[in-house]
Amino acid sequence: MGSPEGRIAHGPIFQLCWVVRDMAGAQREFTERYGVAQWLTIPDVQFGPETTELRGAPADYTITVALGYAGGQQLELIEPRSGVSLYSEHLDRVGPGLHHVAWVPEDFDAALAEAAACGSSILARGTSEGAGMEFAYLDGGAFGSHVELMRLSADMRAMFDYLIPEGYSNPWT
Repeated sequence: MGSPEGRIAHGPIFQLCWVVRDMAGAQREFTERYGVAQWLTIPDVQFGPETTELRGAPADYTITVALGYAGGQQLELIEPRSGVSLYSEHLDRVGPGLHHVAWVPEDFDAALAEAAACGSSILARGTSEGAGMEFAYLDGGAFGSHVELMRLSADMRAMFDYLIPEGYSNPWT
């Protein structure tokens, strides 16, 4: 049984993510209009069927990812490149826009168990062992967007700590 509050995650939102059709254009807009000073862009990130699932079935897709910060808030842009994913489905269904909010729970496994106890469906999940990350996307329910839960290795946390602007900190520090 879940916690009395039914809380899956708590604390600050770690990340807001938009799915985009045009990575360069989206980066330019976020930089010019919203002050994102720097982007880390990782082209052609492959997620394969050995480590990734979409609705319980093996998934195989490629995306380009960009990470930046607006103050202390991490922003992620994802451009689907090939294959079927939650990201490509979003573009097909509603076009570019806010795709998910992400938390990094202290206990990833307990958060997933709580999500199941609360009746939240895991729509997609996977690992990126080379990057030291595990993720699960939950159905966002009434608010429409998805919720991502992330388990980050010490190396991934250090990379994000390196990217955050001076004077801010990520939720785990």
